[in-house]
Amino acid sequence: MKKIISAAVVAASTAVLFAYNPPMGGEEFLRLSNPEMLSGASSSATGGPSANVIPASITYNPALPAGNELITFDLSGTALINYDKKDYDKSSGYAFETGVIVPTKFASFAFTTSYTCSEMVGMPIGKILYIHTGASKDVLDWLSVGANIYFRSYSATDMDRKYGFGTDVGAVAKFGDIAFLKNVRLGASLLNVGKSASFTTIGTNPKKNCSKYPTIMTPRGGVAAQFFESGKWKGFFCADLCMPTFLTNAICDLAFEFAYGENLKLNTSWQYNIREWVEGGSD
Repeated sequence: MKKIISAAVVAASTAVLFAYNPPMGGEEFLRLSNPEMLSGASSSATGGPSANVIPASITYNPALPAGNELITFDLSGTALINYDKKDYDKSSGYAFETGVIVPTKFASFAFTTSYTCSEMVGMPIGKILYIHTGASKDVLDWLSVGANIYFRSYSATDMDRKYGFGTDVGAVAKFGDIAFLKNVRLGASLLNVGKSASFTTIGTNPKKNCSKYPTIMTPRGGVAAQFFESGKWKGFFCADLCMPTFLTNAICDLAFEFAYGENLKLNTSWQYNIREWVEGGSD
């Protein structure tokens, strides 16, 4: 019986691995609509290097707004430029996002909605509308928890429209200072627990059918801290690991923030998507 169960698990895992083929950018389209998410300032399970939490941050960890004390409103947009355009290709795309965080005595409530349009061959994710709403709360002095519900609409045309919905859960732990690191934070979340969807498009491997994206049951974890201070200068970092559909891929994120006083900040980030790199995409 144990051998039969083991064989079934291996067969199921192999089928999932073989079917996994999202388009370039399909696992990370949630960050495209906000410059702070793109720069790495907020796109982390920890809230970014210096915990710069915005409404769109709940798409990476719904527990993040728990520490907010003020109402936060955000409106942002990005232009996507195709620098490797083919004759038959789209030259550009765009995305925009708006959201709000409302803290109350009971919990912090957050809402964000975004629309992304990218029909470029290098990132053919189509037209995606998504809506997230969530609640988060400090359950201990050092621990916050939260949960989202979400809805997404994917389309290339009105005749090819698909839908996805589900929930996210997450937690953030604060450990204070450890050695030379200050304000150490750990974040963990389980995202896309529900129905994924996709329309017909080009997958990471163009020879295979495109799979649903972002994939279900995606765990994400990260660590963040301040690592130096000199006069008015401070340096922060965060590092995340995301594993779509449990081990079918690994996406590594590293971001740094350098701040001078309270008014000047510089953010930079680097992402490494193993599956896209294997299939010839850029990191």
